[in-house]
Amino acid sequence: MFHFAYGSNLSSKFLRRHCPSAEFIMRACLPNFRVAFPFYSKKRKGGISSIIPDPGKLVRGVIYEVPEDEMEKLDEVEGVPQGLYVRQTFLVLGEDGDLHRADLYRVVDPAGPFTPARSYVELMVEGAEEHGLDPDYVETLRRLLRALR
Repeated sequence: MFHFAYGSNLSSKFLRRHCPSAEFIMRACLPNFRVAFPFYSKKRKGGISSIIPDPGKLVRGVIYEVPEDEMEKLDEVEGVPQGLYVRQTFLVLGEDGDLHRADLYRVVDPAGPFTPARSYVELMVEGAEEHGLDPDYVETLRRLLRALR
C-alpha cells in the first residue's frame, strides 16, 4: 500500500525504524492543504505536524510503498489506537503526473498552533533533502529549523 509522508516520516531512516520494508516510490504533493503543528508532543517537547485544509496551498512529501502489517505497526507509533491521529486515504499528485491513493496521518483534534519540536523539524529537513523536494520548500524548512535554536 502507499503511504504519503510529509512530516517526520519523510526521513526514510526514521520511517524504516517502524517500517523496515518501506520503499521510496516518488515525490508527490497534496493540493489544497498545508502543514501545521496542531499537536503538542510531550516526548518531543513541541508541536508535531498534521495537514490543515487551505485552498491553493500544497503539502510536499513522498510516497512510500509499505506492507499493510507494517502500516498497522506505524498506526501504533502514530497514536491511532489512542485517538490522537487517524490514518486516512487521500489522492496525492505524484511527480509522474498521476493521482495516487495513499494513506497519511492527520491529527484527530487539532489545537495550537504549537512551536514545532526541533527534533521533529530536523527529521522533516533530513527527509526533504534526502528526496530532493522542491528547493524553496527545503529552504523554508531550514529557516524554520534555524528559528528553533
